[in-house]
Amino acid sequence: MAKTKKALDGRDSHIRTLRGVIAVLILIIAYSQWGWSQAPKQIRVDIPPDLRSGSSMGINERHPFNVYSFGIYIWQQINNWPVSGELNYKQNLHKLSCYITPKFKQALEQDYIEKGRRAELKRTRGLQEMYGRPYTPKRVWVESQDSWVAYYDVSIKETYRGETVKDIFARYPLRIIRYDNNPECNPWGLAIDGFYENPKRLENRQNDLES
Repeated sequence: MAKTKKALDGRDSHIRTLRGVIAVLILIIAYSQWGWSQAPKQIRVDIPPDLRSGSSMGINERHPFNVYSFGIYIWQQINNWPVSGELNYKQNLHKLSCYITPKFKQALEQDYIEKGRRAELKRTRGLQEMYGRPYTPKRVWVESQDSWVAYYDVSIKETYRGETVKDIFARYPLRIIRYDNNPECNPWGLAIDGFYENPKRLENRQNDLES
């Protein structure tokens, strides 16, 4: 009788142990499922343009070249007025509002008003990177983990009724920040925050690049 009771007690103890193990496994599985549900659905990895020497980039880490490319693309689109500044400048600010911060958009809207007062919006306008002034590492200053300053040397051409009224070179120092608030509208996760310092006119000389 004692042996039987001992066997039953051993069986019951083993069952309790198994129940405990099952309970722990259920908790682990539940925690794993919760953790999986909280994981980001998408991650952003910047690919540097030249991988010949290898590269190591963290998730959401931005390569300066891609920051530079973003800035020149958006700035070029803002300044693309194939019909006139009256029509295209305002349209561009609305269309690209996800790629510029509200503060900078307000500043550009004020610029639109001032250009209208000076009768500069009836022109067509085009902006492109100066020939021979492509990206180099010194053109992007890493201000912080979430902000950069990119220097763009560009040519600007404006026409009125087919006549060229402006054909100049200029340098725009644009501050670009991380801007992940609406990936549906802005998949880059970046935005132009304004001018880091006042833009300046350039002469087409090689030493302008070093200034």
